[in-house]
Amino acid sequence: MKTKFSGILTLFLAFVVQLTFAQEKLISGTVSDEAGLPLPGVNIIIKGTSQGTQSDFDGNYSLSASSGDVLSFSFMGYKSKTITVGTSTTINLTMTEDLSELDEVVVTALGIKRDEKALGYSSQEVSSEQLVTVRDANVVNSLSGKVAGINVTNASGAVGSESRIVIRGISSISGNTQPLIIVDGVVLDNSSYGNSSSSGGNSTPNGLADINQDDIASMNVLKGGAATSLYGMRGANGVIVITTKSGNTKSDQLGIEISSNVSFENAYVLPEYQNSYGQGFDTTYFEYVDGVTGDGGIDESWGAPLDVGYEFIQWDSFDGEAKPWVSHPDNVKNFYETGITTNNNIAFSKSGDGYNGRVSMGMTDQKGIIYNTDLRKYNFGGKLNFDLSDKWSVGLSVNYTKTESSNLPSLGYGDANNQIGQLVWSGRNVDFQALKDYENLPLGYASGSDTATPINWNLAYNNNPYWALDNNTNTFDRNRILGNVNITYQITDDLSLTAQTGIDYFSSLDTSRRAFGTYESTRGSYEETQRTRYEINSQAILNYNIDFTEKFNTSLSIGGQSMVNNYHRLYMEASELQVPDVYNISNTRDGVTPGLEQTQTDQKINSGFGIAQFSYDDVVFLDLTGRNDWASVLPTSKNSFFYPGANLSAIVSDMIGMNNSFLKLRAGWAKVGSSGPLSPYSLEPAYSFGTAWGTTPVASSPTTLWNPNIKNETTEEIEVGFDTRLFSNRLRLDFTYYDKETSDVIMAKEISGASGNLYFWDNAATLTNKGFEVTLGADIIRNPGDGFNLGITANFARNRNKAQDIDDDPTTNDGSIVLGGLWNVDIQAKEGEAVGAIYGPAFARNEDGEIIYSNGLPTQDPTYQVLGNINPDWTGGLNIDMSYKNIRFSTLFDVKWGGDIYSQTNSWGNYAGVLAETLPGRETGIVGKGVKSDGNGGWVANDVVQTASTFYGTTYGPNIAEAAVYDASFVKWRELALFYDFPLKKWASTGVNQLSLGVTVRNLAILYKKAPNIDPESAFSNSTGAQGLEYAQVPSTRSIGINLNVKF
Repeated sequence: MKTKFSGILTLFLAFVVQLTFAQEKLISGTVSDEAGLPLPGVNIIIKGTSQGTQSDFDGNYSLSASSGDVLSFSFMGYKSKTITVGTSTTINLTMTEDLSELDEVVVTALGIKRDEKALGYSSQEVSSEQLVTVRDANVVNSLSGKVAGINVTNASGAVGSESRIVIRGISSISGNTQPLIIVDGVVLDNSSYGNSSSSGGNSTPNGLADINQDDIASMNVLKGGAATSLYGMRGANGVIVITTKSGNTKSDQLGIEISSNVSFENAYVLPEYQNSYGQGFDTTYFEYVDGVTGDGGIDESWGAPLDVGYEFIQWDSFDGEAKPWVSHPDNVKNFYETGITTNNNIAFSKSGDGYNGRVSMGMTDQKGIIYNTDLRKYNFGGKLNFDLSDKWSVGLSVNYTKTESSNLPSLGYGDANNQIGQLVWSGRNVDFQALKDYENLPLGYASGSDTATPINWNLAYNNNPYWALDNNTNTFDRNRILGNVNITYQITDDLSLTAQTGIDYFSSLDTSRRAFGTYESTRGSYEETQRTRYEINSQAILNYNIDFTEKFNTSLSIGGQSMVNNYHRLYMEASELQVPDVYNISNTRDGVTPGLEQTQTDQKINSGFGIAQFSYDDVVFLDLTGRNDWASVLPTSKNSFFYPGANLSAIVSDMIGMNNSFLKLRAGWAKVGSSGPLSPYSLEPAYSFGTAWGTTPVASSPTTLWNPNIKNETTEEIEVGFDTRLFSNRLRLDFTYYDKETSDVIMAKEISGASGNLYFWDNAATLTNKGFEVTLGADIIRNPGDGFNLGITANFARNRNKAQDIDDDPTTNDGSIVLGGLWNVDIQAKEGEAVGAIYGPAFARNEDGEIIYSNGLPTQDPTYQVLGNINPDWTGGLNIDMSYKNIRFSTLFDVKWGGDIYSQTNSWGNYAGVLAETLPGRETGIVGKGVKSDGNGGWVANDVVQTASTFYGTTYGPNIAEAAVYDASFVKWRELALFYDFPLKKWASTGVNQLSLGVTVRNLAILYKKAPNIDPESAFSNSTGAQGLEYAQVPSTRSIGINLNVKF
């Protein structure tokens, strides 16, 4: 009996096990949208468990489940759905867009996540895909043409070049006008700390360029005061909030992402040169004396005709024999090389019960278009979020970047070591490639003296460009750490406390080496600059949610923040060296005192803030904000200032029952403060110590007089707008109008030197910015499945800036402030005009506007005149996306219309006779178009003939700046990308979830411009006073790249 019972029990258990396994089965299917297109990344979870998966790139998924299990499908921007498992093993699902949720959540001020529909101000998000599909080495440049109301300027095509961002116009005259950068809650110092100027130096990358582009999940651009007032005095110029990627929160599998990219860069905007005449004056050639004295200072190309059989002794006539006098049309083009940039990145992500994490490593290696210039960047990033319990959660993130260069190119026309400066003159008979093998040239080191200047085509003003690039190097090494720790304690279901501490720390070492024999520095020199900077921001926020009724909800938050900033700089210089090729301060030449400068600053800001958020029926939202800063850079009696703000939004489509459409109205107002250009110790006398006089210490008083009554700058802004999405999100339109006024603008006003100072800090101006922004998106063609799809996104922005209430500058007494300039051109802020007026010498004109000539030459107006303005009339962008089956195509056009630019390349190129426009009149002379005096107080047409060299030499160069001011408008074909997504069925056994290969092009062409010979998108640094000034920059580059992306 016992045996029989055991047999029955065994049979029963076997039946139970068989039944259990029979109930569990593999469920698979495809998730798509209403158009039939696959949706990758949809989260599929078995309700009540932690089991789940995600759909792959083709929308396919599979997981084990039992009959009766409930599958939950969720995806951002779509309505969640649940399906109960039945007898079928295939479950296909079509998800519908949830227009009321839009993009669900966005990261706003202080890292607070909000429903986008609740925002009463304009913000625009840029996705990771938009930033990395067509790469730029500096991620700042990837924003061009993609965000309405943002103006991006890339200084040049050199490796390590800095870039400038301005949102909604210039809001400070002499202070920083760029937005605050936040990375995972950490304030990032976006300064470049380069020493580029019109007279020389070199540029170094912005702080934002240190961020690994492959780690960025999104960039949210907060444009107006209503969006940024919670950031206090540093949010006055807008804020860019960057969120980096986290681990996959819905999968317990190890995820691996690999991306690899290589691109090739070439100069794509070069001057159009004449190739008919060589060096000399008035068709007469000069004789070189020898390899040391060279051409005797003649580098203009007004000489004898080329390619007509002449022979002359030239710079490379080492045997004393005459050589053919021939043109080298591509001598400048061939000087630039093909740059190569490689990017390689790998990331691992993992999640489990109560945690998710991601680790990434990346490397970027750049070879510049200028010989022997480079830049390398190494990134390591880690991010971990975990729940300690149902009440405690912790987040950690750290990013380390090492950026280094063995040689960054010298910039600025005035630097004798700048190779681009001599290319502006570029004798048309010179073969620059012949200079590259300088060590083997017979007169390579001339007299043999270690201080002799190596051979060059022109020794009067320049170094041999290749010798300089090999020997006169500018090294750069920066190490940066961004770290963040945040802790949240859920005190009750409605009450939570969040605390966060973040640090941005970097140390850098820049060196500048000048070898023996360098022009203007024959004994060589060495400079070394060490910098360290850290900023720690700590904050705590207490949040309380109150549901008064089922429809009326409130969230109240109060918090505090503390910022501590420390900066240290040590500069050392050996202006002459004792021993060649030993670059050390201790190698300073005997009798020469080494230069030494040391700077240390400390700054603190303590803040308190509050937020009250109200919502009614999930259709009307009101936010009230307030923040108070206590800033150490301002006088004690005036270092406290308060920033109030309010914004309101209403979802009209939900109120009136608009089917398949969405309409939101919004309005915002805020006051935001700023300390403008003030830095630590600006307002207290701080003496500077210089080189000792023997054993006597030397100190100098500050040149700027402090002002105990100075106040902070205040910007008050109002904005209104709407966001609508029609026809099931096929047509999207966002519009914003804003009006902001910045009062008590801080400036260092010039005062009489008799006071013992040269400048005086004062609140001395008011600035206004008014404008509107439009973003339009449309899905023109939607086809289900693998059909053809076409979508566009366009943006348009217009800003009008004006300076008012400017106190007189004693140097002009005309209500203007000089912000910067070069040679004889100034960039000014002038009463009643937009900040950025271009001032300089103009043509003298009669009452009818005709140019007045004297002896056949144009005359100059005795006073400086307004020649233009740096601000564009409007900016815009157009992005087109297409797809067909496994092929994806996208392209971007970028427009800046209006504004002006002064071009030194055109000014000196015409002066020197190297540009093609100087050809007419070489043989017959030139009769300028204008009038001359008739001797009786009237005017007659100018009929006096002048030689071409005299005419252009009088008009351009250091003379009439108006002749070289051009319309800065351009239409650029900015980006193009073509990708193929490989079908994953063939790769299923390898675990590959996504595999794509693409070709990309950046800066394909300038489709329209009026400024000849240059890229009108140029500036020699990122300061306001350097905009609108083109000054022998490294030319812009076109890049062609290949991208490979793999996900497991």
